[in-house]
Amino acid sequence: MDIKKQLKIKIDSLNRLEKDFKLYQKEEKQQIEIVDSFKNNPEKDIYDVKKQEEILDESKAMILDALTRLVESIFNFSKFLEENSDKNDDSEIWKNSIDTIEKYFETYVNDQ
Repeated sequence: MDIKKQLKIKIDSLNRLEKDFKLYQKEEKQQIEIVDSFKNNPEKDIYDVKKQEEILDESKAMILDALTRLVESIFNFSKFLEENSDKNDDSEIWKNSIDTIEKYFETYVNDQ
């Protein structure tokens, strides 16, 4: 497969994983609000509260899973760039790839 096509696929994959991660974070915030509202509503049954807490726990697990997949993908993409650095022709896709990996490292790896 053409190296430039592979780069495009890997960039798109990273972007999708980041989007998933952010959506799970947003879902967690919404679920926290739901749990709080259920806890503060005396009309809600304890079973309903526990069920919402279970959903919140699942959201937290999905965040961890999404972050793990994202960081793994960042390292794989970085390794791919290193292994194929001899093919860097300073094209736009290569510049974009390097910028992308630097951004993701700064955001998700160096902060951990």
